[in-house]
Amino acid sequence: MSEPLKAGIIGLGRIGSSLEKDPLRPHPCTHAGYYADHPRVRLASGADIREEARRAFQSDWKMNPEKLYSDYRVMLQKEDLDIVSIAAYAPERKGMCLAALEEGAKGLWIEKALGCSLQDAIAIQEAINDAKVSAVVDYPRRSRKAYRAIKRIIDSQEFGRLQSVTCHMTHQLIHTGTHAFDILRYWCGEACSITGSLENGISKTREIEDQGGSATIEMSSGTIAFISAYRKKYYIFQFDLIFENARILIGNDIRKIFLPSESGNYSGFKELFEEPDFQLSDPHRKSLLDDLIESMDTGEEPISSVHNAIEALKIGLAIFDSSIQKGKAVDPQTVSTDFRVESV
Repeated sequence: MSEPLKAGIIGLGRIGSSLEKDPLRPHPCTHAGYYADHPRVRLASGADIREEARRAFQSDWKMNPEKLYSDYRVMLQKEDLDIVSIAAYAPERKGMCLAALEEGAKGLWIEKALGCSLQDAIAIQEAINDAKVSAVVDYPRRSRKAYRAIKRIIDSQEFGRLQSVTCHMTHQLIHTGTHAFDILRYWCGEACSITGSLENGISKTREIEDQGGSATIEMSSGTIAFISAYRKKYYIFQFDLIFENARILIGNDIRKIFLPSESGNYSGFKELFEEPDFQLSDPHRKSLLDDLIESMDTGEEPISSVHNAIEALKIGLAIFDSSIQKGKAVDPQTVSTDFRVESV
């Protein structure tokens, strides 16, 4: 057998490691959890500026303290890593990605959003292409069986044309919203025109910060997408898909299908009723880490590609751009590469 791939993580917070301790989450659910669970990978090191995060990481994964670093650059120089996770905040991701590539990383697992501007995101993509390495960005729903089953239903028109999709989520159109925008592109094609409104507006006296809002998006398939992303006193991430002949609700906490049957209210009409036995199933069983390793083995583009992450970021930035222009429709392909929204 070949030697396992050595993996190191920059950023040892929730998605990097600590969320693995949440008993309500399916496991693995973090970068560290996936590395520790994968037969072809060895979790070799971690870096975080916070001492308490390094101590928790050491305890949780039984790490040698000499393999933990306060400076990620030192870790990259010393550890000769095959895979590097970039799990720190978005403003720092470009520098961390470029440093990992300069030190010879063969694969990158990058947290979302890819950056705070298209300029940063494109710089990451160009560096990856120049180094001829593989990278995935953490938008995992493209690999989940229910979302893939919906893609098959849309493409086959099993329930007729998909007329609209409404996404309800908590605030932060870049940090959270790009998850939704990635799936909308997966299901419905490219975003052609976007009108948006921000929850708090824009201050001219400081940098533009990530926030909630709403948007209407015209997709190339003809489907209309509606985004509602406001600050709430609860967490929500759900899609409501309206077909000619069905309705599907899917999200972090819901999975329901409604099909038409004879109305109990009006003679000669049909209404929607939940179909509890309908299964959203797909044979795909590839995790995001599997996706990365397969790309490293074959050279083929992964499912959760950097290209897809850039296109999702364009949609988020276009909502901000539209709001600044008082609701003017914006083609996301025209958003300036140096337009920047500070996200986490």
